Amino acid sequence: MNYDLIPLFSKVFYIKNLDIDTKKIVSMMNNNFEKAGSKTSVDTENICSSSTSMSVLEQNKFSFLKKQIMKEFYNFAHNVMKYKNEFKITTSWFTKTETSQSSNYHNHNNSMISGILYLQTDDNSGNISFEDFNNRRFNLNVEKYNIHNCLEYQFKPTDGLMILFPSEVHHKILKNNSNIVRHSLAFNFLPIGKIGDGDNYTNIQI
Repeated sequence: MNYDLIPLFSKVFYIKNLDIDTKKIVSMMNNNFEKAGSKTSVDTENICSSSTSMSVLEQNKFSFLKKQIMKEFYNFAHNVMKYKNEFKITTSWFTKTETSQSSNYHNHNNSMISGILYLQTDDNSGNISFEDFNNRRFNLNVEKYNIHNCLEYQFKPTDGLMILFPSEVHHKILKNNSNIVRHSLAFNFLPIGKIGDGDNYTNIQI
């Protein structure tokens, strides 16, 4: 059959395995964590934790990690997406998911692109699930799911795996069925400088 299939206006995810010493990063973390849903109402009973600091990548000891993340991010932003803008990391925090813990579905407000880097995982430590919360007009029967028709898509975390995704996409940590603590790093990006190529009425400066 001769046809084209174009994923027009799709959500772009960037997946890359970073060559980093994840065990070293875990050993450098402190134990200042709080329940991830402690400031909001959540629908998960056994909620995971996040670091009390929301700017961990601004710490001098993690400058090497920030540098590597920014290098990979700009490969995505400049070379793949062809954005001319500069970006900055606005927030960054560690997450800790102990045995039997998970998170609720959420997205990241006041952000354009979000990322996650896995630091300590195994086969049973819990996938990350992304769900399409957009309004679908019909709930059709599907013979086989793929990236074009699915409402949910999961990634299995592995140490050093980084995922960049649009911040508005809802996601959650599935239940950690492992005997180890699942550690990861999350971060958000915003464009900075002059935004917009139009007239002076629509341009903004961040």
